[in-house]
Amino acid sequence: MQRAGTILKKFIGDYGLEAGLTFTRICDQWTKLVGETIAAHTYPDIVKGNTIFITVDTPQWMHHLSFYKQDICEKLRSYRITDVRFKLGKLPAADPALKGSDDSRVLKTGPLSGADARYIENTVKSIKDDDLKRRLRELLEHALRSERVGD
Repeated sequence: MQRAGTILKKFIGDYGLEAGLTFTRICDQWTKLVGETIAAHTYPDIVKGNTIFITVDTPQWMHHLSFYKQDICEKLRSYRITDVRFKLGKLPAADPALKGSDDSRVLKTGPLSGADARYIENTVKSIKDDDLKRRLRELLEHALRSERVGD
């Protein structure tokens, strides 16, 4: 009998879901990767291939970050990111409920955040089977709504 991890790894590889997983790991580690100051003005938007698109909140920060593009790219090399592109936009609102999170989980209701919706679409985009795509989208939505929340 195969282990669940082996089956999931094969599933992820067969359906090209690595970009979605990479995106999630980067988002989870964003502040640690780039530091608090840069993280306060940026947020990963999407990963396409080996390129990450980062939303920046002001033109001044976009200009400033152009000098740090190679440094950011180097910090993301372990995620197989080889190019960084910046775009001006609105950053997602911070979720204060997730600060200092523990292992308790609750099911959130309401619409998913823009970042969560982008993650889901980035993850399922390469799946050709419409029924499988729909089911995986539902599974991911449920998983994202079942978040860890702090005290």
